Amino acid sequence: MSKIRRKKYIIAARFQIRYILYILLFLYIGAAIAGYTVYYSTWTTLGEKLASVYPRGRLVYIFRQSNITLLFRLLLVSPVFVVIGVILSHRIAGPIYRIGKYIESLMSGDYSRGLELRKNDEFKVLAAKMTKLCKKLKEDDLERKKRSIEVQDILKDSRVSSEVMGKVKGLLGEISETRPQFDEKQ
Repeated sequence: MSKIRRKKYIIAARFQIRYILYILLFLYIGAAIAGYTVYYSTWTTLGEKLASVYPRGRLVYIFRQSNITLLFRLLLVSPVFVVIGVILSHRIAGPIYRIGKYIESLMSGDYSRGLELRKNDEFKVLAAKMTKLCKKLKEDDLERKKRSIEVQDILKDSRVSSEVMGKVKGLLGEISETRPQFDEKQ
């Protein structure tokens, strides 16, 4: 089995950007909740005790500087979470892209290959079922062609007129060559 490598990390840009924004949103919400909890706990616990050592204005300045430092560090860490978001979203968007391409090949009648995903990709169960579906479609296609030949042979043996035989061959040819038509809008 050949190793499948990523060529592009941004495949489904709209989906992946939303995914990354959700990660950042939850990161910032978590940081805000944690920051508020720490700030409130520290202010109520240490604020009263430190009020006798530092003037109130100095304490407010210290807490504001702490908040600014926390915010700056959160923004500094954000690119790391963006990269993680791209990698994680690619494990979903990549297989969706491959599955879409695979379905297009099935619709055009190419049953020659299975659907392979990378080691850490999601949807492996779906890919296995689609490969099974492809095998079944290929078997059905071969069976249809085989039966078409059998019908033609039976008609030859029964000495049907060449006109009727031509019509039957035409119909059987249409049946064996016809693939289901799919509406692209669905």
